[in-house]
Amino acid sequence: MGNLFNPDNTFFRIMGKAWDMLAVSLLWTICCIPLFYALTVIGSPLNLDQPATIILFMALVAVLMIPVGPAMASIYYVCVKVIRRDRGYVFHEYVHAFKINFRIGAISGAIIGAIVMLLSFNLQYSYALSKSEEGMGMMGMAVLVVSLAICFVLTGLLLVIFPVLSRFTMGVKQLFKLSLYIAFRHFLHTLLLLAVVLASVLGMYFILPAVFFIPAICALLCSFPMEHVLKKYMPRPEKTAAADGVLVTEGDVVSEENGERRDLWYLE
Repeated sequence: MGNLFNPDNTFFRIMGKAWDMLAVSLLWTICCIPLFYALTVIGSPLNLDQPATIILFMALVAVLMIPVGPAMASIYYVCVKVIRRDRGYVFHEYVHAFKINFRIGAISGAIIGAIVMLLSFNLQYSYALSKSEEGMGMMGMAVLVVSLAICFVLTGLLLVIFPVLSRFTMGVKQLFKLSLYIAFRHFLHTLLLLAVVLASVLGMYFILPAVFFIPAICALLCSFPMEHVLKKYMPRPEKTAAADGVLVTEGDVVSEENGERRDLWYLE
């Protein structure tokens, strides 16, 4: 009977995880409000005869995507560290991840937003051109095939770039290169990520209240194949010696800057 009210019993642990997933989903949704406006702009029909409008829309989507990159990295970071590893608290870890990933995440998000907007234009333009009766149909089909190929590459990039950002510290160029390499070097994992994301998007589309849980569920499910891949690219701490001569094992590591130990939770 005494175990019924024990905060460590199964019921309270499940309820605690459910609350954490609700909290991180809400934080992500708030930060990603501009994303929903960006998707509306991207999916809107464009006046193909006005290049200035295309440039304006690209700039608008790039601005709207600025908070989305850090938010994506943060929800992945929290789902792995707090929900899977029981380290820290949702709000504190989310804010921490958002801050440290803001600059690179914002730039990456803006670049991706502009590219997606440009691809939307290319797809609409090439489709309209392929239907032309003025001998431009073949050219339109060629542009359409190239645009679809770029969409394929960009999809792979989008599936892994923000988990990679949450784990590594690097510049934008290196982030894009490593993410592309991982996406297509581990293609089966990328396909699994795509299946999870598509199922999550459909779930939120058909069941609107699910937005309060599905973002965290999606990030948590994606973390299983993604963590398997990311561990292959992490340095092995068991070969690192601390400044005091003590061998560092999984669980802590010595920072290269000041010799202080920090928690290496992601290698557990």
